Amino acid sequence: MLASIASTFSSPLVHSLTLFVIFKILSRTRFTPTFFSFLSVLSLLWLVICSMTYPSVLLIKNLEEKYPVVPIESQQWRQTQAIVVLACNYFEDDQLPFVSRWPNCSMQRNLQAALMYREHPMPIFLAGDILGSNDKNSQASHNKYFFEQMGVDSTDIHIIPKGVNTETEVDALASILNGRHISLVTSASHLPRAVFYFEEKHIQVLPIPVEHFSRINVMPVVGLPNAASLYRSERAIHEYLGLIYQRYIR
Repeated sequence: MLASIASTFSSPLVHSLTLFVIFKILSRTRFTPTFFSFLSVLSLLWLVICSMTYPSVLLIKNLEEKYPVVPIESQQWRQTQAIVVLACNYFEDDQLPFVSRWPNCSMQRNLQAALMYREHPMPIFLAGDILGSNDKNSQASHNKYFFEQMGVDSTDIHIIPKGVNTETEVDALASILNGRHISLVTSASHLPRAVFYFEEKHIQVLPIPVEHFSRINVMPVVGLPNAASLYRSERAIHEYLGLIYQRYIR
């Protein structure tokens, strides 16, 4: 329930306009109307800030910079014992081309792991249950298919079709990863939360960040509000809410 609410209100478009309406209604009451009118303006200002390129980059960059990029050529990840790829999503539509069935988050995570495997084969572990109400197969099985298409030996792919979010995926994988040192491949902004869950299970993790929404070196830029920045802000806010839940609520 909390996850569903957080996903909905991560969007600046949703929470800013919701707050705007609430503050506007409160500004028409007898209780400090000027103050609530000011807050309603602030909520719209926040929406504008989130839709600008540079502020949205700064919002997510703090998350993405926690763990450095690990090049394919690095010997560091080759010292680990397994590659773990967290699930994102998959479109169950056989009429789409193979590459169109994978959202960007899934494509980048899986492709990075496949490239790593090609350089230095090691076991790949996947989790993820059925997500869509009309889906027939688990995320783990879809991702296994991806790796098979990329030439990964089927005997090196281990799936557990359980888990509907990061926490439950880690719970599903914990027993078979116990005592292993893993390379964890997931979105850069998602890593702080994901690493915490694995380390909580006493699994040693080497973070492998992909799907960056900001460049390593960022210069201030002035531009008009745009949808890409709104989405970037939404992804950042979603992770910050997840960290709050992880550390203080659950």
